Amino acid sequence: MKTKLILNFEFIASHALSVREDPHNHLWRVQAVMAGEPVNGMVLNMVTVREQFSTALQPLANSHLNDNQTLSVETRTTPTCETLAAYFFAAFGSILAEQFQQQNPTVQLDAIEVELYEPNGKEWGSARLET
Repeated sequence: MKTKLILNFEFIASHALSVREDPHNHLWRVQAVMAGEPVNGMVLNMVTVREQFSTALQPLANSHLNDNQTLSVETRTTPTCETLAAYFFAAFGSILAEQFQQQNPTVQLDAIEVELYEPNGKEWGSARLET
């Protein structure tokens, strides 16, 4: 039976879009969902996974996403929940494959959800990318 391991992250970053051209800050929340069969009681050690996934988030924190060279040209052009979900799906998937697949060959990235909030807490919405 597969178990889902869910980790939540957040960071603040600004962006600008064609529908709102002035750069503005948002709180971005990212949820990573991994699925696998537990080995010795764990799908993976969530503390270690959290540390490794944070390396993909760090370069985005407190940055202007349109100028952040960590992101692809497409994502920098339109840094939305949808394009950031694709970025995190690729980044977290690579980290899982490179650093955790040997520990638990059944684990896979199941979904990434990116939520968008105003600094005052007002939620705009989210995008979810699933396998």
